[in-house]
Amino acid sequence: MRSTLVIVAGLLFYFSSTAQASTEVTPELQKKFKLEIEKEVPKKKQQLEKDKVNAAQIEFILDTFRVERFMEEYIKVNFSDYSMRDAGYETAKLYDSLLNKYYKKLLAALKGEDKKVLIQAQKTWIAFRDSESKLVDLISKDDYSGGGTMQQLTESAEYLNLIRERTIAIFNHYVRATQNY
Repeated sequence: MRSTLVIVAGLLFYFSSTAQASTEVTPELQKKFKLEIEKEVPKKKQQLEKDKVNAAQIEFILDTFRVERFMEEYIKVNFSDYSMRDAGYETAKLYDSLLNKYYKKLLAALKGEDKKVLIQAQKTWIAFRDSESKLVDLISKDDYSGGGTMQQLTESAEYLNLIRERTIAIFNHYVRATQNY
């Protein structure tokens, strides 16, 4: 929780001191971000290949690079509290897509009955995610935290962290399941 607050406070300070005039982040603008980010990917990929990073890790690094850069661009355009909250939720959606991608890869790598263990683990994690989100929402209420827009930023940051961390965990399981030591 403390790390989330530090991240939120840091983002607030950074973007309030460096950002341009606020603009609405429309779906068209989001597409523009993604197109601009794609232009950065070949150079990043080339460096990773030069550093002899394995193919699975290159794919994941580039996937997460796209997502993190998307969030940076989103916040640069509109650094209001509401927009930063929205950026967190939009970024969580992108991580959720990656989570599904790497979950499917891991599921395909597992044999027979072993797949059931992953399926059950994911169902349990989804229940945890939903319960944790309810708890964060509850604690964000005026009765406990005093409310305010900072609480909305905290909620979106907490949700994003849940999705990001699970995506990384699933990817790490995938790598371990597919590497022959």
